[in-house]
Amino acid sequence: MTQFFNSLLSQQDFLEQYWQKKPLLIRQALPSFESPISPDELAGLACEEDIESRLIEEYGANGQWQVTRGPLSEKDFARLPETHWTMLVQDVDKHMPELQYLLDPLRFIPDWRCDDLMISYAPEFGSVGPHTDSYDVFLLQAMGTRHWQIMDQPIHEVVLIEGIELQILQEFKADQSWELQPGDMLYLPPHIAHHGVALNECMTFSFGFRAPKKIELLDAVVNGLLEKSLANDLYADPDLSIGQYAAEIDQQAVARIKQLLHQAIDSAEPILASTLAKFVTETKPSLEDLAAEFVTEPMTLEQISLLFEQGKELQRNLYLRFAWLKNKQGGLFFMAGEAYFVDKEAVQFLPLLTEKAVLNQQDWFLMQNNSSLTKVIALLIAEGGWFWLLD
Repeated sequence: MTQFFNSLLSQQDFLEQYWQKKPLLIRQALPSFESPISPDELAGLACEEDIESRLIEEYGANGQWQVTRGPLSEKDFARLPETHWTMLVQDVDKHMPELQYLLDPLRFIPDWRCDDLMISYAPEFGSVGPHTDSYDVFLLQAMGTRHWQIMDQPIHEVVLIEGIELQILQEFKADQSWELQPGDMLYLPPHIAHHGVALNECMTFSFGFRAPKKIELLDAVVNGLLEKSLANDLYADPDLSIGQYAAEIDQQAVARIKQLLHQAIDSAEPILASTLAKFVTETKPSLEDLAAEFVTEPMTLEQISLLFEQGKELQRNLYLRFAWLKNKQGGLFFMAGEAYFVDKEAVQFLPLLTEKAVLNQQDWFLMQNNSSLTKVIALLIAEGGWFWLLD
């Protein structure tokens, strides 16, 4: 697939000049692009029970900026006016594996940062209002024309319209504006206020890139310390001196606590990488039930080999997240917040297990002689990380 960047702006140039720094409009990032999914197909996804979707009406029967959460129904669509509404469906890249290729041009950004492909459909004047996002997003125009307005500087303290479910800015004054045609793309760093309005029937593909919050990482580190029985040191004050008041917590005590917490973080250094990997591979709550549908009975290595010999192939479960890292003993493979150890010889195959969508007999032939790796693969199949493709 064509890359979004060319000789005039390489991927490295983009990272250095724009990523998490400033917006970028890329005209014809994908020249002559045609949406691989129709509005009717998107509406069909929005009607399914386990798929996260929303319907946003600027002038709904129950008030302005009315939100209806999926699954949507024929009645929801039947009552809609001709204009001023938007349908959004999350994780379309996972529900429709054939759309995974759309993520390929963005693979230079670490996979663990990628959240999902959200697709929106809107008739004329459809919008979700001026707002900010806490994540990086690439907005690819897939059908029709959308008018985008943005503010140049990030907003970290927003003032929102009260009394509605959506987080829409009370005030929005655009610094730049464009009309995007199919194939055009707009990149926005976190906290850049933006407002998109459909000028006709249109679809927009939103590639979102998440980042963990400090409090989430601290919580993950604390849980890691507890699991490893680290940082159990008690508060100590061998330098205690007589104070003026018995009930006062003086600044020396606060300084000791601060030092104790710094020491706790330092003691977590050996587990920081694995703690991060477990955290970023946790399954999205909205996808847990769908991911669990692929859990199966354990298989022996002989049974797995036989199926490969019969021409069967394994498909990676797209509802789950994967990562890996090296350590002194070998490597760790992560799936759904769990870690699996492999020896040093198996580390070379971890990129294959985390990035390839389908494993075939040739892949198995390369890996089958490493016992630590094949045992992990058997576990991954049983736990639904990989499943056999049907004929």
